[in-house]
Amino acid sequence: MIVTEILFFVALFMAIKLLWQQRRFLYLASKIPKSNFDFSLKGIYKFLTADSKELFEMSYGSFNDTEGTVKTWLGHVLMVIIGNPEDVKIVMKSKDCIDKPKFMKFFRAPDGVLFGDYEPWHAHRKILNPYFNVQGVKAFIPIFNEKSKKLMKCIKSVEGSGEFDVFYYLTALALETVMKVMEYDKEIINTGSENREAYVKYLRDFLKSVSLRIFKPWLHPDIFYQQTKTYQEEQEALKQTALKFSAEILENIRNKSKNGDNNEHKSKSFMRELTQSNLNENEINDEIRTLMVAAQDTTALSSSSILLLLAMYKDIQVKVVAELHQVFGKTHEVPYIDHDQLNQLQYLELVMNEAMRLTPVVPIVFRLANDELTLSDGSKIPKGSNIIIPIHRIQRNKKFWGDDAEQFRPDRFEKENLEKIHPYAFIPFTKGSRMCLGYRYAMTLMKIQLSNFLLRYEVDTTLKFEELEYELNTTMNICQGYMISIKKREL
Repeated sequence: MIVTEILFFVALFMAIKLLWQQRRFLYLASKIPKSNFDFSLKGIYKFLTADSKELFEMSYGSFNDTEGTVKTWLGHVLMVIIGNPEDVKIVMKSKDCIDKPKFMKFFRAPDGVLFGDYEPWHAHRKILNPYFNVQGVKAFIPIFNEKSKKLMKCIKSVEGSGEFDVFYYLTALALETVMKVMEYDKEIINTGSENREAYVKYLRDFLKSVSLRIFKPWLHPDIFYQQTKTYQEEQEALKQTALKFSAEILENIRNKSKNGDNNEHKSKSFMRELTQSNLNENEINDEIRTLMVAAQDTTALSSSSILLLLAMYKDIQVKVVAELHQVFGKTHEVPYIDHDQLNQLQYLELVMNEAMRLTPVVPIVFRLANDELTLSDGSKIPKGSNIIIPIHRIQRNKKFWGDDAEQFRPDRFEKENLEKIHPYAFIPFTKGSRMCLGYRYAMTLMKIQLSNFLLRYEVDTTLKFEELEYELNTTMNICQGYMISIKKREL
């Protein structure tokens, strides 16, 4: 009896001590309005058992019309949702919000530039920056041209054969391209539809498993997660893609260095920079996996969305093609697209931006507040909070984009129109010090592949924009697929 009483008072003392230590945190948290998430037993059960499609619908609804700051709790973890672009700016520019939450380690690349904390991120980014600035990306243009031409030959097999999911082809292009940039020639595009679909399946399985784990707090501890079917699927996906390819890429570059292959071409040197740096084996592998997944998924999903939207909006497709003909002439094929020609494709860039506004690849980004943060209205976010920035909601918010925010209208990105929009209301690559390292890479590759595609083919679809449904697999995917049909364009 005495032992029980002692244990009770010890537990009570520890609880009171914890609450006292957290009093500032809990006080500031109490001042933040609640989100409109359904906290009834039914709502919580639905959230905890949700699949990726339901997760997107629930997150979209929770963030609906969020213009200020609201909170929700993910188990014991405080999640602060930022909906005001001015506050997004404060977060993204703050030195105290550079780190990502602990659950971002679930991406299995804890020291990569995308998911690493400040120290590894800063050190690795310093190595990679020169290869992804304007001059660095220029050096990749020959590879982008080569792989885009190869895709055009492959995709000819589905010309005039009805609708198909273009995402599988563009994923193969993006993966083979980034591998060539990392000095590894691996055949992906011409491996057949079964293999292309397998690559996509494994990638989606991995991203889906991470997304589900993030939003299900009881799966955060490894000891519980490793008992699940989701974990088994994640491990198989990693084995077939990221782990396998990163090992092959690293072995390839080391063999080339050992055999005296000292190609000095800029686009074939950043891998050697990594292997010759003071990074350890795990850090190098993390960077390979990060670059491979990010470069592949970003460009493939964005390009697929752009083609699908152009298939839906034929009048805009006509304008894009008119610009292409003005720059390249009336032709089905361009021998080579250079940097100066890319800069002339101004309307295509408007279309790309509008597509990324409506269908951002990454719909939600996270930051960790390492100190108290004061927002534009004077309210404070407590130290230790996990911050959510709902890009997909901000970029469709009528308050920032007008009553037609849900419509596809590329001319809203004309200079005179864009001047009226807060710069942090459009953040498909985020902004601030942790802005996507590869945004120039992505924009350049997409312009080249879209130019080649649209010069040769007219795209069509039976899908309607207002009928599209989305799912949250870490990235934002269209449930119906990116279904288009193609026929050779008449000149």
